[in-house]
Amino acid sequence: MQKRQSNRQVWRRNAPHLIAGLSAEAAAHICMNQCKGMCCRGSLVLLLTGREAHEFNEHAAMLGVPLLMTPTPDGGSWVKFSEHPGEHCPMLDSSTSICRIYDDRPERCRDFPVDLTPGCAISGG
Repeated sequence: MQKRQSNRQVWRRNAPHLIAGLSAEAAAHICMNQCKGMCCRGSLVLLLTGREAHEFNEHAAMLGVPLLMTPTPDGGSWVKFSEHPGEHCPMLDSSTSICRIYDDRPERCRDFPVDLTPGCAISGG
């Protein structure tokens, strides 16, 4: 798997709407220890690029995580959380509420939240 640009660098560039002065480390702490993956639960659908779908599938295989993906016409894939046990992202560990691939998560996950989101401390909501 090709390693992406540092999440710390990408997070700051892609998230200008977030709480001023919140470091990437503080945001990760909120996501994994306070929020417990709120954005990874429910009847959500994660759209992956072709490269991300390939990497997501590789991670699932390495971790022994069952994965259902629906191919999209552009070569990417949809991951419907409602199709997975517990109705959450298959990469969210249900016993700890921690993302198993946090340091290498897809761009859409790295970019969340894109707006003020109720209940999301990172967005100021």
